[in-house]
Amino acid sequence: MDFRTDIFSLEAPSSKKFDLVGVKMPTNIDVYFRAKQKEIIDQYAAARIFMHETETDDWKHWFNEVEDKTANDAFKFIFTSYFYESALMYYNIVVDLSWVLCYISAEFACTQKGNRVDFSGMKSIEDAAELLRSAENNVTAPTAESNPFGYLKMMNPNFSPAIDIIISFWDQFSSTPIRRKYNFCKHKGKPAYSEIEKLRGGRLMGFYVEKRSTGEKSQIASDIRDVQFQFSLKEGIEELYKFDDEFLFPYIRDLLNELERVIQPSPMV
Repeated sequence: MDFRTDIFSLEAPSSKKFDLVGVKMPTNIDVYFRAKQKEIIDQYAAARIFMHETETDDWKHWFNEVEDKTANDAFKFIFTSYFYESALMYYNIVVDLSWVLCYISAEFACTQKGNRVDFSGMKSIEDAAELLRSAENNVTAPTAESNPFGYLKMMNPNFSPAIDIIISFWDQFSSTPIRRKYNFCKHKGKPAYSEIEKLRGGRLMGFYVEKRSTGEKSQIASDIRDVQFQFSLKEGIEELYKFDDEFLFPYIRDLLNELERVIQPSPMV
């Protein structure tokens, strides 16, 4: 599976040269931004690893093939569904982490142990890490009533373009099949895939009821497949591939670039 975009181009520069005289010392915000940047890229890489696995031909690595072709095909689809669902989860984690990235970059104070603590400046390792953990708990979906982005746009307008990037993306993404499938897997159950169900054969029996007034018959649910959330595994994978290159990558790239422009993190981080 060949992606047109390189997620590692989103990383901070790996080699840096700077003059110690007059160089900007790293602040909490600089360290927080670089930390979340790395975490996003790491999770993005995991998503692509599992996407590549959906095309694997190294099946002996996953299961021992048997003589029954139908059984082998079923095993391949089942393992492919695991890879697909893992990629689906990681892609959505990247989206959720983008909110955290922006919030900890734009926030200037956070309530910690009942006190309002300033984000600016430099703190000890213990205090900086504890403050970040507190701030991470404040992040919600961009359009949630409790989301702090509206307040931050007003109090810290330099970050308005970055927040607008997030809100625009979320408005387009939140109701897409990809997000709905992710929410289903996370909160409600496991999908049934049409490719796997075709190999399992038909139902044992069917039950019908007839309306006396109209003579219309309707079938009664008697098989678990009648009520499971079902879609094509192949189409789901193709949907994710297109989402990655055409939608997610430009979003993360633009958000990182905009935050980098505003924060101008110290080259020492």
